[in-house]
Amino acid sequence: MSKNQAGLSLESSRRVKQTILTPYTIPPTPGCYTLILENPHSQTLSVGKLDLITFPSGVYAYVGSAMGGLSKRISRYLKEIKRPHWHIDRLMPVFHLKAIWVFPSPIRQECYVAQIFAQTPGVSAIPGFGSTDCSCPSHLFTLKKNMEAPLFTNIKEALPCGKACKIVIPEVP
Repeated sequence: MSKNQAGLSLESSRRVKQTILTPYTIPPTPGCYTLILENPHSQTLSVGKLDLITFPSGVYAYVGSAMGGLSKRISRYLKEIKRPHWHIDRLMPVFHLKAIWVFPSPIRQECYVAQIFAQTPGVSAIPGFGSTDCSCPSHLFTLKKNMEAPLFTNIKEALPCGKACKIVIPEVP
């Protein structure tokens, strides 16, 4: 591992580009993204018209689209959300953002990525979450331990654009 100028660790590998998050690392181009979130403890939350949902502790992946620009959409999740609009906005104040997978492309790929999650053994969907505007069963999934890296590689290789990067969110002491 190497360190950047701020002393934060940078991880990298041949197959997956990983960077520390700055406003300049998120491309302004359209595309889709996956938020990797950690729920520290089981909790029941009100999620709009889906009503109350119990979220067990663990790792979650939320798939979203940003056809108006990845940097604009993702920057929304890096600050306090004052007016919840989407289902995911209800989770952001209480879940911990661990990483963001970015898939730049002018082609809408959000549902394709959600299908890959839904068909992966060891992944469970939260029914109806984030998918009220499409026919997908869900856009929020629970992941078993140590699934993140191989799943990212599988999705990256399956997408027609073939481009992706993983933005690692540094832990705040």
